Parts: sequence; structure tokens; C-alpha cells
Amino acid sequence: MKTAYVNSVRFARKIAERSGLLARLERSESRNVRWARSLFGIYDSADLVQLDMPWWTFAAIDAVEAFLSSRNGLAQVYEFGAGASTVWLAKRCGSVYSVEHDAPFARAMSSMFEAYSNISVLVVEPTAASPSSRARSNRKGYKESAFDRYVSSIDRVDGSFDLIVIDGRARISCLAKSIDRLAPGGVILFDNSDRREYRDAIDTCGLQERVTRGLAPALPFPSQTSLLTRRN
Repeated sequence: MKTAYVNSVRFARKIAERSGLLARLERSESRNVRWARSLFGIYDSADLVQLDMPWWTFAAIDAVEAFLSSRNGLAQVYEFGAGASTVWLAKRCGSVYSVEHDAPFARAMSSMFEAYSNISVLVVEPTAASPSSRARSNRKGYKESAFDRYVSSIDRVDGSFDLIVIDGRARISCLAKSIDRLAPGGVILFDNSDRREYRDAIDTCGLQERVTRGLAPALPFPSQTSLLTRRN
């Protein structure tokens, strides 16, 4: 079903490009129109870079943009899972450190990342899981993999982070690792927080959760992104 949808959208995109529809949609300032344009960019991070859209709910995008603006463009960010959001963040932050598990994807995006001097992307591929592995993923194709080095990659950067984005693999372990690295007043963005496998970790992490649910770029159905902060 997913493959059929993606293929049909990509076919429709070719027609929309030839007819000039894509260009007309891109010129609009309407959020709903730009969301409609983004539907042609399903699983296309380069297209979302062009549209200047991270793959979170629009409500989360607005909240994070306001938060980063309050940091006067100087925020230090760590991101588990690189992509269109990496470039979006680089335009609004002082520094963005990202870790990515998918080496071919990172290579495909490298020219976009290298265009910004404040982006640092580290590729850390998973290893074969062993009895001592702590950071695991339930995603298809990765259930026998370990992400311990991926999760601990945050230790390569000194100091605390104003924003930590969890949108890659082994998200439960990433959350546990991130809490102590959060700056005062900082935010952890946890994408797809409605997935059952993540709920217990979020509910018991001790942070206050603000749930945003609704439209998200490139998706034809509602999504959910949570913003986690320390309790007052």
C-alpha cells in the first residue's frame, strides 16, 4: 500500500511539473496550499529542503521556530536523524550537530549539508546486536542491530543543548541519553510520539509533554510530534 501510494504520487508529480502546477503551489503563502505542494515530496528530503520544511507537524514547526527565535539564532542543537530538518535548523541556529545511521542517505544529502558551515553530520552505522547491546530499534530491517554508538554520539559534543531532536533510530535510548544534556529552558522534540512503542518511555521520562497533532509536510494523514521540557 505504502509503495503504491509513493509511486502514484511521484507519477502525479511529473504531470504537475509539466503543467506548472508545482510552481504555482510554491508561490503561495497559504499554509494549506504549501502543505498540498509538499505532498508531492513524499520520502524526498531534498524536496523538503527546497520547501524549507522539516518533517514534523506544522504546529511543532511553528513552536520550534518561535523557540529558536527566542535564542536569537544562537541555539546549539543535537539531532538524532539527519535530513531536511538539518538544513531548516541550520538557517535558524548557531550550530547543528546531527548523527545519521544511513550512510547512503547521508551521502545523497551531503552537498546540502556542506552548504552550511554550522552543520556537522556524523554517520554512525548500526552494529550487529549482542547480549550487551542496550540501544535497539523495532523498525523493519533493524531488529537485529545495535545503536549504542549512535546513541552515545551526543557525547562527542561538549556542553548542553537548547534543542535535541529525536527523529531517527533507537528513539527510546536517545531520549534517556538526552535528558541530562538539555540546557535550562531547553526542548526535546520527539517525532511520531503517538507510536505505541514510545509511549511508556515518554510517559515515565519525568519531562512535561506538549503534544502537537495535525498536518505535517508530505503526509496525507495527521501526524504527532511532542515537545518535552523540564517541569517548573
